[in-house]
Amino acid sequence: MTKYPVWTIVCFLTILWYIIVTLIVSFKGGADIKNLLKDLQKDWREEEGR
Repeated sequence: MTKYPVWTIVCFLTILWYIIVTLIVSFKGGADIKNLLKDLQKDWREEEGR
């Protein structure tokens, strides 16, 4: 018998992959959200200018 069962390794890799993907998505998503906020601020300023 191995020290760690196969399902434990699979579970660990799945969680690790999920964390990495979440970090990448949140990092890229954070940049997208900043751009969206800039666009919204431009729209608000244009509305106020009218």
